[in-house]
Amino acid sequence: MGFKSVRVPGSSANLGPGFDTLALAVPLYLTATAYPSDSFVVELRGEGASEVVTGNHLIHQLVVEVLGHDRVGLVIDSEIPLARGLGSSAALVLGVAGALGHPDPLGVALDFESHPENVAASYWGGGVAALVAPSGPVIRRISVDPLLRLVVIIPPDRLATEAARRLLPQTVTFDDAVFNLSHAVVLAASLGHVEELVPALFEDHLHQDARAVAFPESRRLLAMLLEAGCLGASWSGAGTICVGFTDLDRVDAIHQQVQAAMRGSGLNYEVRSLAVDLEGLTTLTDAGEKP
Repeated sequence: MGFKSVRVPGSSANLGPGFDTLALAVPLYLTATAYPSDSFVVELRGEGASEVVTGNHLIHQLVVEVLGHDRVGLVIDSEIPLARGLGSSAALVLGVAGALGHPDPLGVALDFESHPENVAASYWGGGVAALVAPSGPVIRRISVDPLLRLVVIIPPDRLATEAARRLLPQTVTFDDAVFNLSHAVVLAASLGHVEELVPALFEDHLHQDARAVAFPESRRLLAMLLEAGCLGASWSGAGTICVGFTDLDRVDAIHQQVQAAMRGSGLNYEVRSLAVDLEGLTTLTDAGEKP
């Protein structure tokens, strides 16, 4: 295994009804570079730069798992917002495993992450559907229209995945289960043709309302995206980020309208327009040197 510098995109999961199953890669990136060192050294840049990496940190656990020791230096530079639903943890695991030169960073990440759809989307790029079977993760790539665009509202509020999952109901009704199954299947079949997307496909009866207890503003943000003309809107992963779905022709006008609505409501949340990343994990250099 040789040290490398790799780039990994973030991801947006669930897409409304596709809870723990559907995800898209998004072009907000984490870059990880490993280099020889006599001791364990980590420099964090960008999002998460203020975090302290100790011996029980996920990064240290990954290093020991992959190398069998911790004599390595790492520089990790991320533009993926932390704990807001864009797959920052999955990208981190993939990036570190890839930078350390592991031949199967996806396999390493699947061992550390409980949600294969985030990891798979960041690794492969594009769209994925995934589940965990008794024999292990089952991942399938799904078609994504290259004209698909996302309008993303990024609140400053964080909501850790573990905390968000504690808000979910332990049981659901038969009708709600069928509702989400049908909507997720048709949504997955429609992502390859942006003109086939309609707001109803992104509706959810399993998780978004339950999680809104922790972030009530989400209902207002989703309504803004739909009122601006999006073809659908949902939480991104466990939130708090909300994402609207549109096409290349309409994305600029919708972006501007959402920003205007934000100003009119007194909110100052960041709004970004994104394509879908189609490359996934990319090796930037094969020789790891401290940047």
